[in-house]
Amino acid sequence: MNEYYIFGNGQFAELLKLLLEEEKKIKTNKIFFVTKKKINKKNHLYEKDFFTIRKKTNVFIGIGNIKPRIKILNILLNGNYNFPNFISKKSHIMKKVKIGVGNIILPNTNILSPTKIENFNILGVNSNILHHCDISSNCVIGGGTLVGSGTKIEKNVFIGVGTTISSNSPEKIKIGQNSFICSGSVIFSNISNNSKVIGNPARKIL
Repeated sequence: MNEYYIFGNGQFAELLKLLLEEEKKIKTNKIFFVTKKKINKKNHLYEKDFFTIRKKTNVFIGIGNIKPRIKILNILLNGNYNFPNFISKKSHIMKKVKIGVGNIILPNTNILSPTKIENFNILGVNSNILHHCDISSNCVIGGGTLVGSGTKIEKNVFIGVGTTISSNSPEKIKIGQNSFICSGSVIFSNISNNSKVIGNPARKIL
């Protein structure tokens, strides 16, 4: 019998658990990530205990915050686990879209081809990824976001809900790695690495 674990202890992990059980008929074993504070609750797991999980176990990262995602991912990649994709049956993905491993694609997401999505990303409810986009690894794209055609999103980017990314010129937009896009932002030009932006049009605040 295959085992499925979700790493995370927040609302997104709860949502993912419900979706897996409802859409895939998969029973999951919920894992809470704790490193310092001792909590005497069932199913909490310390970092040192990660490798007690059997090899080839299927694991999902149910965390929407980029920094904890990176920490857990770095631990898990040293183990011998499987990283399946969760792609909601209620999403629409064209056949030539290339998708890596460990991605979570929530209901009513639309992805047009040709587009490439690498590994360990979250695409929120009602998000739209247009054609010729390239999304790197460990990105979180909030619900209701529109990613315009040809956009390049580099690794470890957080994009808040309701963001619009759309070029006003023939040149395509690049969102630099480790950037944070606040909810509701409207982006018309490149965002440099390690930026925090907000507004319409988006402006850098960090």
